[in-house]
Amino acid sequence: MRKKEVGQAFILVLILLAIGAMLVVPTLQLTGTALKSSQIVQPRVRALYVADAAQEFILWKLLHDDLGVDLMLSEDPNPSAHYAFDVCGVPVGVSVYMRAVPGQGGIILSTNDVIQPTKSASPDTILNDATVTVTYTIRLEQLSANTTQGLEVLYDILPTVWDDSEYVTGESYVRVDDGEWVNVPDPALEAGPVSWRMRWPADGEFSSDPGSPNYFNGMRDFNVRQVKELRFQMGPHAFKGEDKDVVHCNWVALKPWNTLSGPQAPISVGGPANPGVCDDDGLLEVYKVSDPTVIPPGVETDIEYTVKITNQDGFTHHIEEITDYLPPGFDYTGPVSGFTTLEPIETLEEVNGVERWKLYWVFSPAVPIAAAGTANMTFEATATKDVSGSYYNEVLVVSDVPIPQIFAEIGITQEDFYTSYSWNTGAVMVPAFDSSANVTGVTINANMSLILGGISISSWQVD
Repeated sequence: MRKKEVGQAFILVLILLAIGAMLVVPTLQLTGTALKSSQIVQPRVRALYVADAAQEFILWKLLHDDLGVDLMLSEDPNPSAHYAFDVCGVPVGVSVYMRAVPGQGGIILSTNDVIQPTKSASPDTILNDATVTVTYTIRLEQLSANTTQGLEVLYDILPTVWDDSEYVTGESYVRVDDGEWVNVPDPALEAGPVSWRMRWPADGEFSSDPGSPNYFNGMRDFNVRQVKELRFQMGPHAFKGEDKDVVHCNWVALKPWNTLSGPQAPISVGGPANPGVCDDDGLLEVYKVSDPTVIPPGVETDIEYTVKITNQDGFTHHIEEITDYLPPGFDYTGPVSGFTTLEPIETLEEVNGVERWKLYWVFSPAVPIAAAGTANMTFEATATKDVSGSYYNEVLVVSDVPIPQIFAEIGITQEDFYTSYSWNTGAVMVPAFDSSANVTGVTINANMSLILGGISISSWQVD
């Protein structure tokens, strides 16, 4: 029996040796691969720890070393701070930028307007007697969080200097978010009593169907904060006779909301006496200024608001009413100063689903504002905001401006025309901070916000 067992054990040893020989080579290969991998992985892991440490340094600076306060007090329009150091011999660079986080991107406006139109002209300064072709650009930005209703029709009300023969055929272009310009169909040119009106599309409404001739590179449907532009040309035109020494302005009207741009894209010809005053159907320009523009989170802060009203027309207008909607969570404290000391009527109202204080002034007699003149009204409010973002103040000013027939013909009402709107001016910002830490091979990008007694991290991404 013993001899038999010895023989069996010998056979097992031979089998193990055979199998072992087969396993040795792959095992050695695996070991070599692991050693090579560790040479690659170890530096990346080290870089990851170093970049993470740099971001932790920024968190500490914001929370405990007044970096957030320094950035908030900075006069730089884009406050930032930059650091370079090494961690255990590994060099790292880290930067932090202050910015506002506008909630979900859109704004709950106090009016039915959703898309803000602005207009520019190039060139905007022309010599007397010069013959020039002018390029107009209409910029449309979806400010409102409400995107349920698309743009139906865009009207451009030309200054009296142009006539229908001066539109450059085939030169209408549209682009989306600074993309490529796409050629679109020409507008309809409609004659008014004293000037011409352009209509895109020429017939019907903008379409959401890419196969439709009225698709216009997607002009109907907007995402929140999306910008679409329409560009066209007028000319050549000889700026002679009554066209000299005058400012020629342009209007945009958007359907279905009857949203008006007010007089924009001024072309200053020669040496007009009032370069900022529009000769054709001027109106009141209204905007807000806040002081301070940046407030710390969780701290009750007094804000001084100034309503600035400028008469862009060539004759005196009269201010009849002012309505101011404070941002949600802001309270009026007064007093009022400037062209009036009249205290407002205060009511807490739900405006487009958001509760806001409405401040309302009625002037009797109406307050005159001369051509090219500016009237200022100042008051104070207080707020304690814990959430980063931009908080906008909106104001509407009603004056005695008569509506020109060319606007009435397209359904613009007297109320639409004589009410001047500030849009999203007078912003107060509770800041957030973007930071980026860079080590060879690794980048960590983060976003964070100061909150009462601490700091909130909203994103942390490793590239």
